Amino acid sequence: MVAIAATARWRARIVAAAASAGITLIDPLAGVPGIRPLACTLGDLGVIVPRLGGEPSRAAIGAHSDSIADRELRDAVADVAALLSLHGNVVLDLDAGGRRPAARPDVVVSAGVDRPQWTEPAVTLPVGTDRRGGPLTVALTAGPGFEGTLLELARLVEADAA
Repeated sequence: MVAIAATARWRARIVAAAASAGITLIDPLAGVPGIRPLACTLGDLGVIVPRLGGEPSRAAIGAHSDSIADRELRDAVADVAALLSLHGNVVLDLDAGGRRPAARPDVVVSAGVDRPQWTEPAVTLPVGTDRRGGPLTVALTAGPGFEGTLLELARLVEADAA
């Protein structure tokens, strides 16, 4: 499953785009303000995102590296950052040099957590399995105004993971 955390406005847009593609996606909290999650099946982003319309902006993207203790998860985040780079994005290492950048990037790639606290637009999606057979989950988180870009980047990651 892919989890999409979005504002009420974006959730409505996503549900409408899914419906236009014949995908049933229900928002049990439709109209409720704040960041709330939706879930869709793997592969749905490839159909839904192009129907949202609009050109994604060139976002400043950052990825965590050394701050992720689990090696397999750290490698999964690095793989996603490399994939986004191959698509023409510049991805900054947020842990390089031991200091934080002056400004937060527009989109951040990090490790997905089991129980995320949805406080900003985000997409968590499985990108592989660990050596024990459990899912490796990566999270993409966006600042305000970068929801479309977030979904487009998540679509790229999902297509590569398939």
